[in-house]
Amino acid sequence: MPIGLAVFAVLMVPIFLYSMGPDGPAKVGDVVFATDRHRVRIMVFDDGEIGTYSAMCVLEPRVQLVVLQMSPPSERTMIAEPVGLEKTNPPFCLPGKPVKVYPHQVTLQPDLWGGLRDTILQFFSGR
Repeated sequence: MPIGLAVFAVLMVPIFLYSMGPDGPAKVGDVVFATDRHRVRIMVFDDGEIGTYSAMCVLEPRVQLVVLQMSPPSERTMIAEPVGLEKTNPPFCLPGKPVKVYPHQVTLQPDLWGGLRDTILQFFSGR
């Protein structure tokens, strides 16, 4: 039993340190993660540039997004493309469709505790 606890502690320390690390500013090309369920605007292309608003969609928690464009600092928004989605039916965001997100809606680090909780709940619920 003590050896099992020691192994568990050794495995959990890096996860704890990673989740508590500082979060830096996102840059073009970074992979960011949705912090919670958010309603965001889908962006459309205008002559090769991402620009006008199209419609709204829902981002699920911990969805990965690749940052395509950063707005001027006064707007504090970014255009990102969702990747690796589990739900791809409306009203959820579709892969390959750029969306407009704000810094408070995304983080550079995934929510490890929420993912661990969901995995344990899924395991015990039998889904």
